Amino acid sequence: MAIKLIVTDLDRTLLRTDKSISDFTVSVCNKCKEKGILTAIATARSETAARRYIEWISPDIVVSCGGALVRLGNKIIYRSILSADISDKLTCELLHNSNVGYITVETDNGYYVSYSEPADHPDYNHGIYNDFKTPLGKDTYKIMVEIFDDSTANYFANKYEECNMLKFSGESWCRFASKNADKVIALRQVIEELNLSLSEAVAFGDDFNDIEMLKACGISVAVDNAIAEAKEAADYICDSNDNDGVARWIERNILR
Repeated sequence: MAIKLIVTDLDRTLLRTDKSISDFTVSVCNKCKEKGILTAIATARSETAARRYIEWISPDIVVSCGGALVRLGNKIIYRSILSADISDKLTCELLHNSNVGYITVETDNGYYVSYSEPADHPDYNHGIYNDFKTPLGKDTYKIMVEIFDDSTANYFANKYEECNMLKFSGESWCRFASKNADKVIALRQVIEELNLSLSEAVAFGDDFNDIEMLKACGISVAVDNAIAEAKEAADYICDSNDNDGVARWIERNILR
């Protein structure tokens, strides 16, 4: 396969369920670089929340916050934000809705969270407590919010048309971000910067926010634990994330 770029989601795709990454997967990523194949991660996480995985696999490109920020090496090549005004209005209304739980807001200046207890996972222990009763007044990459019923989530999605709302399978968290904070839009910026074509890219994913990326790339692969909609969008199904499905598929179909 004439593949020049490999793009993979992190959670439940490249990462195992326990948020670890195997030595085998790291070695496959290194072999790709040795063959001159560029690697990219495309994740809903911020750069900070993905930092240890970035350090382990050293991807050439990091698409973070679901496509709101793209870094090629040390250079930011794309940035899509919610204005401080829209972010504050949405956060204020979320705060006063009884069907909403925790709220987090990702900005250039910090990761603000509405809970004071320690995060469940060390990747998110950099949160700064904020009750959001006073507007932050900061441009925002994404707002993550626990919403306990679909009708409330849809209400906010319809009211704030400036936002792109993403739901994640199997959990109550939703992401609100700029309309242009999207993995495919981000990848098109990468492709233009590198003078490549999406037909030369292979993408791996598992969830709703990976579907358009899977459809756009030349070759698409869903992990076995992916949602049905992601599998339907993919050309191939690889082994599960807990069995290093992404790395095994790359080794078998690209490196050989």
